[in-house]
Amino acid sequence: MMSVADSDKDGFVGYEEFERVLGGNQSSSSSSSAAGAVMADVFRAMDKDGDGKLSHGDLKSYMHSAGFDASDDDIRAMIRLGAGGGGENDAVSFEDLLRILAVEC
Repeated sequence: MMSVADSDKDGFVGYEEFERVLGGNQSSSSSSSAAGAVMADVFRAMDKDGDGKLSHGDLKSYMHSAGFDASDDDIRAMIRLGAGGGGENDAVSFEDLLRILAVEC
């Protein structure tokens, strides 16, 4: 997602780049569907085992590969925020991920 969004290749995703990727320059309904498609792609990339849920391991792996040093406590907090759980066996659904990121699709 970062490489797609970083159109000027400066290593950062500026607001305009972020808005463009989520379809912010389109009409409301097509913007919403574009955002949903991007987020679905992001979710599939994060869901390493393809079970339709982001486990603690999926989130930890993705955060590490994206360059974020997320502790186990950070990951548990993300799961609590999205799914209301937080244990090692709890998981985040696609809808939960949208809630964590506060994205409306």
